Amino acid sequence: MARVDPQIGRPAGPGAEILVTAADGIVGIGPNQVARVYRDMKGSGLPLRIPVIEMVEIGAGGGSIARIDAMGRITVGPDSAGSEPGPVAYGRGGTEPTVTDANLALGKLDPDRFAGGQIALDRASAETALAEQIGAPLDLQDFWPAAGVAEMVEENMANAARVHAIERGKEPSEYTMIAFGGAAPLHAARLAEKLGMATVVVPPGAGVGSAIGFLRAPVSYQVVRSYRTTLEDAELVQVNALIEDMTEEARAVVTAGVGDAPHVEDRRLELRYLGQGHELAVPLPSRRLEQSDLTAIRAEFEALYRRVYGFTMPDVAVECVSWSVTVATLPEVSDPLPAVATHTTPATSGSREIYDPAAGGLTDAALYWRFDLDPGATLTGPAVIAEDETSTVIPTGFTAKIDAGLAIVMTRAGQEDTA
Repeated sequence: MARVDPQIGRPAGPGAEILVTAADGIVGIGPNQVARVYRDMKGSGLPLRIPVIEMVEIGAGGGSIARIDAMGRITVGPDSAGSEPGPVAYGRGGTEPTVTDANLALGKLDPDRFAGGQIALDRASAETALAEQIGAPLDLQDFWPAAGVAEMVEENMANAARVHAIERGKEPSEYTMIAFGGAAPLHAARLAEKLGMATVVVPPGAGVGSAIGFLRAPVSYQVVRSYRTTLEDAELVQVNALIEDMTEEARAVVTAGVGDAPHVEDRRLELRYLGQGHELAVPLPSRRLEQSDLTAIRAEFEALYRRVYGFTMPDVAVECVSWSVTVATLPEVSDPLPAVATHTTPATSGSREIYDPAAGGLTDAALYWRFDLDPGATLTGPAVIAEDETSTVIPTGFTAKIDAGLAIVMTRAGQEDTA
């Protein structure tokens, strides 16, 4: 997985997590600040100065609360019912309808197998809360209050992805979506439609994807220290002593965790033109710096600055802001997955009515248990693939195939050649 460095906003709560990726690595689509006053507006929050994976703050998890605002519109989030009391369907005292309640009312969740059957969902209570608090004010009947909530959630996510992709000069339709989290596979196909994406991948264990990633991530430790100087005035004796001290500290922490396991080191320097407020990070060689390195560092900074901003300022001094050393164990190397032959999908485990936007209403969807599907199994929407932690909804216009790694790969009709 390619590393993404800039800044992160605090995720609004548990639930849907959408990652957009491509052959050249992961594209983090997210804010540059935390505590933003305006959710999708750059510059309305506080800059965060630590290197982290970049995520977008949407407020569209399963517990996100739906309501009618002062202008008579359906809004979802950013506040959440969380797990206590949780959605109305949990029967734990929640009174405000949530995204989970809407998905249950739309047939996307199995009330008897939610969370592996450990939480029995009350569909009637969810539908009543949606009818009273969403449907009645807007004169919406039947499944339409739930459909309105789901549509707003998906449009919120799609709009956030568009905004942040455009800010970085990216075109979402050129990328593949990876959906993980308990709620994301329920919405991913519809979100891909809105973004013009051809392919959605739902990896094994998607409902607990964050936990799996945490457990499998390399053991690493980063030391960051500030030493403000211009490149031209940098004292190499002091700089090298600083970096060596940071390296020893990081090595000691990693060694304490994994012993003598092989590791890699990454040294970086954050630079900016003197007087600016934002930095760009460039790599440093894994040895003591020499005078000639300072010239090379400036050249690399200016090349990066030109790629990001389109110009350079050769007559302005370059300021060193912070120095970092990261020591990490070697990441696991995965072999490319072999192609698998398409074959007939096993018999369904039944059917259920679900809301399908392409059909404009409720339609019968075939039900499958994920662990009954082996590599090469192929099916056509509308369908639902269930597992203990989540369900993957395959709407009309999508096909799904199980790849050699047991991931569900959904492809929009007519887009097979671009997947």
